[in-house]
Amino acid sequence: MSSRHTFALYSTEQRNVYKDWRHLELSCDTQEEVDSWKSSLLRAGVYPECNSNASEDGEGACSDPQLERQVETIRNLVDSYMTIVTKTIRDMLPKTIMHLLINNVKEYIRCELLPQLYALGGDR
Repeated sequence: MSSRHTFALYSTEQRNVYKDWRHLELSCDTQEEVDSWKSSLLRAGVYPECNSNASEDGEGACSDPQLERQVETIRNLVDSYMTIVTKTIRDMLPKTIMHLLINNVKEYIRCELLPQLYALGGDR
């Protein structure tokens, strides 16, 4: 018998993972391959199962502290990015509104009022 490293994929919501299959079992020759698969699946949004009674305050905590740190780092980066996006939008929105207003008024003056003014000046 060969010792193969295996892991399984399943949905926590009791849905099929692939076509009619409720779970998929994958195996690799080395633990490094398993870790590579797991990190690829994590980047794709497939998260490892967490222990629901691992912490005393009732929150589920994953058993891998490195994974927890990576998730926390990503969460902090996304929060920082969203703060920057919100600040940029708050800064640019009034400028954009004024730009559109000024351009629309300028276009109205050029296309509507100026021809009317020339028409009135030509009657004298």
